[in-house]
Amino acid sequence: MLQTSRTEKEAGDLLGTYMLQGWIMTDEICSVESCSFPLMSSKDRSLQFCTLHDTLPTGGANDNYKAAEKKTDDDMQDELAIRRQRREQSSKASQLIGQKMLQRWALLNEHCPNDSCYAVPLVRNPDTKQMYCVICENIILTEAEAEQVQKNKKKQQDEQQAQQQEKQKQQQQQQAQAQAQAQKEQQQQQQQQAQAQQKAQQEAQQEAQKAAQQTQQQNKLIHSPITSPMVEERKRQKVDRKTEEVASSSFSSDNVVTTLSSKMNELTERVKNCRDPVELGQLFKSIKLCAGAIQACVEAGQVYDRILL
Repeated sequence: MLQTSRTEKEAGDLLGTYMLQGWIMTDEICSVESCSFPLMSSKDRSLQFCTLHDTLPTGGANDNYKAAEKKTDDDMQDELAIRRQRREQSSKASQLIGQKMLQRWALLNEHCPNDSCYAVPLVRNPDTKQMYCVICENIILTEAEAEQVQKNKKKQQDEQQAQQQEKQKQQQQQQAQAQAQAQKEQQQQQQQQAQAQQKAQQEAQQEAQKAAQQTQQQNKLIHSPITSPMVEERKRQKVDRKTEEVASSSFSSDNVVTTLSSKMNELTERVKNCRDPVELGQLFKSIKLCAGAIQACVEAGQVYDRILL
């Protein structure tokens, strides 16, 4: 495993390169006499080597060299490609980290957790104190910072949820108020309709009573005529043959008035039991017509009485 083709300067440069790749510098000194270089070790302590004398490992710091098995040619080609990519990434990281350090950035003993970054050390911003990876260009949060971010995010979500609940509550209150207002208006409309119907019934009843009273008064005038004895005597004296013929051919006003009065009484009884405003109007109109017919009969009787005089 010994190889002395490297100089001490090259061995010193390899120490920094392997540390950037995640290898651990141990406190053990190389066992070769007159060699003062510390041994480098993989993370699981399965391999230790000296950058000056030993053959350099081909794997990474996370590999288990004791359990490594023989690989095929294709696997070796893939592994070589990965190693080449990692070396290029390490070289780029070293250059970028150097630039950041010239800008007063601090090199940390922490590596980027991103899988695409191979053992890239993090640097810290001197102003914001945030950790930064020069390869993936991401800001890396500590556990405390990540926890604070989660708390802020949760707080924001809680506030949004509270606002949404408050908005829903206001909408429910508005809907309840609208429903209560609609019910109130409906009740008022029903009350107005009931009052209008009751008023119409009362007016119809009053008209029917008035018509009935008029009919009774007219019947009283017809069935109880007031005539003086002198008028009766003159009637008897002036009755001649022609008058008797007219009287025999004339209609009987008493019978007509009696029939109309019976019809009006019937209509009046129907008015008392009716609840339909339209039908009440028709009944009231019929009663009015009957009252007019009775009035006409009374006037006709009076004319007939004057003819007899």
